[in-house]
Formats: sequence, structure tokens, C-alpha cells
Amino acid sequence: MEHIINPLYTKQESIEQLQKAWNGKEIFSHILLTKIFPQVIYKQKEKELKKLFFKREIRPDKYSFAQAKASSLHIFDNKELHAFLSTILQRKIKNIHGEAFYFSWKDYTLLYKKQEKYAIDIIFDFTEDWKEEWGGSMIYKDNKGKYLKFMGLSNTLIIIERKNTQKYVQYVNNLAKGKKRYLLIGKIL
Repeated sequence: MEHIINPLYTKQESIEQLQKAWNGKEIFSHILLTKIFPQVIYKQKEKELKKLFFKREIRPDKYSFAQAKASSLHIFDNKELHAFLSTILQRKIKNIHGEAFYFSWKDYTLLYKKQEKYAIDIIFDFTEDWKEEWGGSMIYKDNKGKYLKFMGLSNTLIIIERKNTQKYVQYVNNLAKGKKRYLLIGKIL
């Protein structure tokens, strides 16, 4: 069986550093791991992701994006991923509920007035060659105005704890010229 997590991250030394990084932040506990999948697995999952049936979801006062069911990719239900996350977060991970998204020109999500009390987001980024000036950054903001901004970066895993925070995806402008930002976004409650 081929492992889906890059072996670099599963070494005991790496696990200890990740645990320390996760527990060391007072606000926006988060970890960003690049090259999370071995290249062969990444390319396979990227190909499968782009073959999903994406449905446009548009509500001008809140959002515009394309969404698909991510279950056929078997990433969020992968036992190796659950064990890896359980070790880093030092809590048992049984389920991750998630969907596949892409954002292209004119897509966005707005900042909601309602803040979620608590959740951990698990985001896999499958965005190739994305430029910051195109927009489409995922932004997390707390009630004091502090924020974190995640730009498109391929083969990346973002784990972020949300406590009284809001999130949104910045408007994708015309400079994106037909490019799409592909994300798998899951949530652990």
C-alpha cells in the first residue's frame, strides 16, 4: 500500500515539531505543510479532483463558487490521514466532513456576521501556478481584526483552528484568465 502522507512529515522528529507548532500559538493555531503528498499521489488526486462534477453555487449577497462531493477522492476518510492528524492535534479524529471547490473569475465568499464558535479546518490546496494579484486568497479573521491569509500553493495542507473567527475567499479578478483555484475543504468539529 502506498502512503498518502509525505514520509518526511511522519518521522518522530517532525511530529514533535508539528505538535509544538500547533500548541504554541495563542491565536489562529495553524500549520501549513507543503508537499504533503508524494508527487505520484498528488498528481493522481489532482487528476481525480478535476474530473469531479462541479456545480455552480451562486448567491450574490454571500458567495459564488463551484462545488462537488469529495467522497470519491477518499482523502477525508483516509485512515492514515486521520492517524496523522490525531497525532499532531493530540485528539482522536474520527470524521472529517468536506467538499471540493474551485474558484475562478468572479468567484468569492463574503464575510458572514455569524462567527463559528469552534472548528478545525483541514484544507488541501491543489492550485497550480496561482498568483496573489489574481485574488482568491482564503482569509481567516478574528473579532479583533487580526487575520491570516492563505494564497494558492499546490500540494499544501493547511490545518487551522477556528475560535470565534470568520473566513472568506477573496474575489477572484479578471487577471486569473480562466485559471481555477482547487481546494478540498474539510471540517473537524
